Amino acid sequence: MMRRFVVMLCLWLACTCAAADEAPRTMLRAHLEPSGPVVAGSAVTLVVDTLTTTWFTAAPDWPMFDVHDAFVTLPDDNAQNLNETIDGVRWFGVSRAYRIVPRTAGAFAVPAFGITLHPGGMDAPVTLRTPPLTITATLPPGAEGMTTFFPAPGLSAKQRIEPDGGTLEVGGTITRIVTQRADATESMLIAPVQFGDIDGLRRYEKPPQTRNISEDRTGLVAGERTDTVTYVVNRRGRYTLPPIDIEWWNTATHRRETIHLPAVSFTARAAHEKPLWAIPADALAGAARHTVIFLNARDIALALVVLACLAAGVWCYPRVHAWLRRFSRWWIAQRKQRAEGEFAAWRALRQAVDAGAMRRVIPALYRWIDASPRFTHPARLDELAEPELKHLAQAVESHYESAQSAENGVRVKLHRLKPWKRARRTRGPALPPLNEG
Repeated sequence: MMRRFVVMLCLWLACTCAAADEAPRTMLRAHLEPSGPVVAGSAVTLVVDTLTTTWFTAAPDWPMFDVHDAFVTLPDDNAQNLNETIDGVRWFGVSRAYRIVPRTAGAFAVPAFGITLHPGGMDAPVTLRTPPLTITATLPPGAEGMTTFFPAPGLSAKQRIEPDGGTLEVGGTITRIVTQRADATESMLIAPVQFGDIDGLRRYEKPPQTRNISEDRTGLVAGERTDTVTYVVNRRGRYTLPPIDIEWWNTATHRRETIHLPAVSFTARAAHEKPLWAIPADALAGAARHTVIFLNARDIALALVVLACLAAGVWCYPRVHAWLRRFSRWWIAQRKQRAEGEFAAWRALRQAVDAGAMRRVIPALYRWIDASPRFTHPARLDELAEPELKHLAQAVESHYESAQSAENGVRVKLHRLKPWKRARRTRGPALPPLNEG
């Protein structure tokens, strides 16, 4: 009986020891990559491994922590499963990496924090703590004195103003939107834009908008940050939103660079401002007699220009109208003189001679003689001194003696009138003869 009791006791002790050996074990490891000093603005990775000898019934609880003057993130896509053999024991677990980006130079203390694990085979979760670590950040040569050290391979910035008309009323709003795009940089690392206060305007900043631009093959392409500020006009006047200078460090050229966004000016009018020439109907009644009408200097200058143009138009209209009437009369007279002058008379004579009808030649000849200034009035046929015209005059005189000879004379002299036409176009001397007396 005693022997049986001893055997059962030994078996129970063996089972207890085996169960104790098979109890789940947990482990936590943490280290920095890189482990040495880094350039401010560069990312440092805090790798944390959570391990167990069995399995996890639930994912570990990954907390967030703060590091003064540094950005801390926990990307969602960097979890890795672990399967290792340490001292002959199989370990299974999960590894994740925190990104820590120091903004300035100096020493940054990474605090110890606890991670809750849920290993299989245990009734309660287990909390393990990371060791405290230190990050040392430095500035590259030439970056000393920068207000905010922001390294990136490329940075661009643009601004937009809403509304962009340039004129507002008291109580109105104007919004300034600045968008920065940094190549191969997360949006949360882009430095915020500093909007200053402006006397006469009330400033309201909106939460920044950030987004990361990624591609399937290349990964992170760029980050964008949009800062927005709205100003409310408190009183009328001329305002200027100051220029914005964004200083950054170009990691491609290892130089300090600055992006300049120009200033924006606009005018704010009084909300109760009346039109320039409007007079209230009750201007002399009740409290309205104290109404003040605000006139902007720009409106006054524009009104003076309009008045000057109206006055010039009123003064010039009768003179311009009279000049146009004189010009119209002169033009009509010139057209009439040309239609009834020597040239028209000569053309009619030539057409009559070409036709060969003496009944048309005689009146056309006398009309031309009367219109020409070279003949006395009344003119006579014997004053035609040119040989060609003498033949025409002889044909006219012969008209009354023999109609047949007159017709033949006209036909013969028809082609001999052209040389006279060329001769009459020859101009005389440009200057009058000298007075020798």
